[in-house]
Amino acid sequence: MTSYAQVQHILSTAVGGVDVPVPGPHGAFWRTRTRDQFVQFSLFGLPVVTPGDGSNSTLVKALRGQEPFGRDTGNPGASFRRMPAGRPPVPDDQIAVISAWIDDGCPDQTEQPLGPLEVLLDGASSGETFLIVSDPGSEHTATATLTVRTADGSQGEVTCRVRDGSAAELAIIPTTLIVSGTSSEVRVAAISASAAHNDTAVEIVHGGAVLARFDVTAIRDPAVRFAGRFQCRLATDPDPYDHPWGEQSSFGVYAVEGPDPSRSDEPPLDRIIRFHDAVALRPFCGPVSVAIVAVEAAVGGSPLRFTSGDPIIGQPVRLGPNCVFDSRNRTFAPDGFEPIANFSVEVGAVLSGASAAAVPRADPIDPPGSTAPYANGISRPDLDPAGPRPSDFGYPEATWAERSWATVARKLARLVAQQPSDDRGTRIRARRIQEHAVQRLGAISFPIQLMERYTGLIDRDLSVSPDAGRTLAYLDTGAIEIQLDFLDFDTDCQTGTVTGVLRAAVSTGEPRPSITAPAVATLPRRAPLDEQ
Repeated sequence: MTSYAQVQHILSTAVGGVDVPVPGPHGAFWRTRTRDQFVQFSLFGLPVVTPGDGSNSTLVKALRGQEPFGRDTGNPGASFRRMPAGRPPVPDDQIAVISAWIDDGCPDQTEQPLGPLEVLLDGASSGETFLIVSDPGSEHTATATLTVRTADGSQGEVTCRVRDGSAAELAIIPTTLIVSGTSSEVRVAAISASAAHNDTAVEIVHGGAVLARFDVTAIRDPAVRFAGRFQCRLATDPDPYDHPWGEQSSFGVYAVEGPDPSRSDEPPLDRIIRFHDAVALRPFCGPVSVAIVAVEAAVGGSPLRFTSGDPIIGQPVRLGPNCVFDSRNRTFAPDGFEPIANFSVEVGAVLSGASAAAVPRADPIDPPGSTAPYANGISRPDLDPAGPRPSDFGYPEATWAERSWATVARKLARLVAQQPSDDRGTRIRARRIQEHAVQRLGAISFPIQLMERYTGLIDRDLSVSPDAGRTLAYLDTGAIEIQLDFLDFDTDCQTGTVTGVLRAAVSTGEPRPSITAPAVATLPRRAPLDEQ
């Protein structure tokens, strides 16, 4: 049996929600009236309901567009528009619920039992997601949607409340709703932060009994984490940065040009940083792909990572078509302090933007001259207790030194066992085996142990889609800070690991202050081949 609260819910949904203003002479007459006041209310001089006769009640005729309603739908003789005027019609099954309620005498409450509930927060299950604390006065309120439905199709009125003892304070609108086999929605916002993971809960109560509990964590200052493998086909010392083929560097033994300059074995080097769609990827070099993997925050002083709960998670991250590491043989910036020139980025179809043009940085102590991402030195993660470990990326080795030698050894074994199908493949294989020979292992293995961190702002042409999810919407204050860590770079494959975050920018459009540089590792200079 339907209750008055269910009828109120249907009518509020029909006009767009419980807090949407309703114009006209009658307004949202059902919101503030008790059941008895509602039954006695008149609409256009006609009683809104006739208890016991739903089909002939004014409310049902208004919703169906029956005389005297339906002037806007071609109903001859109608004096009024179908209700709700100017909005989509109420579904027939919902009108039937109201009509049956009137047939039953317009009961105020029902006590029918409810079946098990399915409760999700923006599509995520209890204990697997988060809320973002909305600071007072913020232009962005990171409200999430709690959906509730009955698994068996039963209907009834429930109350949503914050569980006693929850650490975070939440706002829930509305607190009372009608649940059925079709999902009903509640808006939930965090007013204060959690002290620990899942220390806050929303309870769904019916008839004094708690039917469901949804555990959640309220976080501040979220960061969007991305990770994966990147490609950058570039010449390395001592070849010039813009050499198209490579002669004396790590490319020198297996120069991409090949023995005949008129018929190159591989495309020329282009320095483009690619997060997807690798070019000329060699055998035994892993695929290139970067995506959003988590939303992170500090909770109770400890880092916490959420891998569900926001549609941004799983979206691909792509750099613009002309992003390059821009040192220019130390004429534009010192090694380890160069910018990423021509920087732009896309996250799926929900975010796009760019940075200001890169400018020279003559000295490592100089602050970055624009909002483009600039590096802050070359470091060795193995020397930093808080640095990333191979296990963070699913690699089996305990240290980056171990990973570097294991990577080279595995690749050399596979190259030796490889049987190329043509002369071109045979030439490339021979040069790669020579490059991986014992006397040259360090040239490939050492860079795998190094890391560069780039920090900048996405503050040009920034566009965030309404479908981006609450985390990106929260970060979008006109500029978004981006941090990128490049490491594990294999100069043979010209691929490596990248991880980074997107954060709310503290300020927009201004050059950032100098960042203290980490301990810088000195890159070994490579002697020309005829001197080795």
